[in-house]
Amino acid sequence: MRRALAAVVVVAVGAIAHADPPPAPNQLEVVVGKTVEREVGVVRGYFCNDPSLITATLVTRGNSNFWIVTGLKAGKTQCRVGDFLHPALLFDVTVKEP
Repeated sequence: MRRALAAVVVVAVGAIAHADPPPAPNQLEVVVGKTVEREVGVVRGYFCNDPSLITATLVTRGNSNFWIVTGLKAGKTQCRVGDFLHPALLFDVTVKEP
């Protein structure tokens, strides 16, 4: 009986270990032609390593800014959202085919 219980525990722990982790807050996935947004607080401005993958803009709603991103072509890039007055936010952006 103990061996059966031990086997069940090992299988359960293995299944949990192989589950996909939730995406990190700084990971942004967008499909080509679709738009996603992230609240970025009070920071302004952005720069991406490969700006050909996305179009983006910052808009203010209430007391917070939102970074709005639309996928243009599949690929990966890193984008820094922020200015020199506040700590910047770094996003790993993945653009996927529809």
